[in-house]
This record gives sequence, structure tokens and C-alpha cells, in this order.
Amino acid sequence: MTVPADDNRDLLTVVATITAKPGNEQQVKDLLNSFIEPSRADRGNVAYTLHQGADDPATFVFYEVWESKELLGEHLASPVLQEGLAALGPLVAGPPVIVPLNRIA
Repeated sequence: MTVPADDNRDLLTVVATITAKPGNEQQVKDLLNSFIEPSRADRGNVAYTLHQGADDPATFVFYEVWESKELLGEHLASPVLQEGLAALGPLVAGPPVIVPLNRIA
């Protein structure tokens, strides 16, 4: 298996975890899916995929790869994402946990 950082270890990997409140799983899934197309079009995006917990359907995880921390910052500040996060607020158990990672192996 290969990942984008195999060819460029300077890429920034991001894991963002979102937890839906009970009963809101489908609404959260639909809203998060609406982030995918515009986010993939953002400058500096290399990969942007959404996953749902196999054992806990309330858990959603974005796996993202960005060319730089600055371009990730532009993505996080984009109107599409900011509006989406505001709409997501009442549906989730807390704010997304966003973890930027540097590839070491």
C-alpha cells in the first residue's frame, strides 16, 4: 500500500475526528460528506477522505494530506468549512479533534 507521503515526506498528514451525538449520525455523515468536494479543490490538498467507525457509527475520521501547514490553515479558514462547522456544532458531542502529523517512517 502506498500513501501520498511515500513520495514526499514533507507533506503534512492530518487526522480529524468528529463524534456525533446519539441519533445524529446520518445528519453528521451527510454534512461531512458535503465538505469533501470543496476541500479536495482547496489549494494544497493532496488527499481528503472520510471514514466512519466500524464499531461505533458515531465516530467519523477525516484522513487528509496537505502540502503545508499554511495551506491547511487556509482550508480551515475557508468559508465553506467554517459554515459547515457552524452547522455541525449542535449535532456533535464536541469540537473536532484535529491532529497534524509529520511522517517519520
